[in-house]
Amino acid sequence: MIPENHMVVIFGSTGDLTKRKIIPAIYQLIRKEQFSEKCPIVCLGRREYTTEEFVSHLELSQFIKNSEPKILQQLSRQIVYIKQDLEEEAADSLRRRFDDITEKFGCGPNKLFYLALPASVFSQAAGIIQLFVDDPGWQRVVFEKPFGDDLSSAEELNNTITSVLREEQIYRVDHYLGKELVQNIFTLRFHNEIFRWAWHSDAIDHVQITASEVLGVEERAGYYDKSGAVRDMVQNHLLQLLSLVAMEPPLANNAEEIRNRTGKVIESLIPVKPDDVVLGQYEGYTQEHGVDGASQTETFAAFKVYVDMPRWKGVPFYLKTGKKLDERYADIKVVFKHNYELCKTGDCDQPNIIVIRIQPDDGIAIAFNVKRPGRSMITEPVLMDFCHHCYFGPNTPEAYESILLNVIQGEPTAFARWDWIRNSWRFVDHLRATAQAPLQYPQNSTGPAESDGLLKRSGRRWIHGEISPRRSQQQTQILPVML
Repeated sequence: MIPENHMVVIFGSTGDLTKRKIIPAIYQLIRKEQFSEKCPIVCLGRREYTTEEFVSHLELSQFIKNSEPKILQQLSRQIVYIKQDLEEEAADSLRRRFDDITEKFGCGPNKLFYLALPASVFSQAAGIIQLFVDDPGWQRVVFEKPFGDDLSSAEELNNTITSVLREEQIYRVDHYLGKELVQNIFTLRFHNEIFRWAWHSDAIDHVQITASEVLGVEERAGYYDKSGAVRDMVQNHLLQLLSLVAMEPPLANNAEEIRNRTGKVIESLIPVKPDDVVLGQYEGYTQEHGVDGASQTETFAAFKVYVDMPRWKGVPFYLKTGKKLDERYADIKVVFKHNYELCKTGDCDQPNIIVIRIQPDDGIAIAFNVKRPGRSMITEPVLMDFCHHCYFGPNTPEAYESILLNVIQGEPTAFARWDWIRNSWRFVDHLRATAQAPLQYPQNSTGPAESDGLLKRSGRRWIHGEISPRRSQQQTQILPVML
């Protein structure tokens, strides 16, 4: 079903985000008949482009793989480029342009404003959007991360934005929340009784949340050297995953109740201790183009945190992310307790584990124990594995496709509310102030050796990719679990 007609307005449209993510996502929505041909895509930028030159700049055939010529032509017809400097005072002229575009396409008064911009100019863009916020129809504004650099800057930014926009008009993007397996965490927990009753401290030993990258800073050095792993990955992506894993069951299946529950998790995080956080920097980072030669920016972060809620009493959460590591994957591992009665007799089985694989091979795996063939009672861990693309096919929506469709439909569940942002920055500011200087670690490793100590002190260890099988669509591989 095609939603009602609307105009999409992209600020900062000449940047990489537009050509790599936003425009390809709109193409997919058009292909699936979820985006009407009466919806213009108005792209604002500072460069002197004609619309034809801008469409050429988008390199559609490169960033939209296996595109259909008919759909590509329709997408191109819907794009309108307007040169607009955020510093200019002549923003009033935009209304006349928008009126002309609305008449040409026959679209309604609804507008989706997408700010593909640095946070430093959000307030300027909001000043332009202010001209339209009280127009008929809905007006929704999408903000890309990072939403501030710390609690103080986030509060200042939020005060500026909420002086122009109402909270229900604000959609703060965390693209991890658009990923299918992240959205499936809610379903796994609350739509399956076999998991729901075991999701508490009586059964769970600990939780590991990891986002491991093999690439370095690449073309993002200018941004990354001012940000670092904690602000780039922990404050948003990893803490969002923790919120979904740890949240209490919602009393109703609606956006505000779900966001109330995830917000309560972040509010309940116990500040980390100095011994419970390890930062790292990969060898050669300061030689990267665009990086300060004396930089102390971390490219790796690992820490242990507790959630002050009865469900999670005594259960540690271990979070880790880093660049230039040995594997690329993002997953959540829920590790269950041993059967301690059997352990007393020396027959201690391997712990059960639920693995939620977010990328690259999205799916869910469960490690459990079986008896080896023969008369002995020796057990062996095996893996029961659900492969998402094997079952549902390769046409799963990409994160930005889901994000855009949610905004168009006015569905805010997968977007961060201000109270969640505020409390995440409060936690992260303390973590950064508590942590020691980054330790050097070799490229293509698992990070600083000191990060192992976070788990070793309690007899645990990091579980890397060995229980996240890699496969093609035609191939299913079951691997033993070794802990």
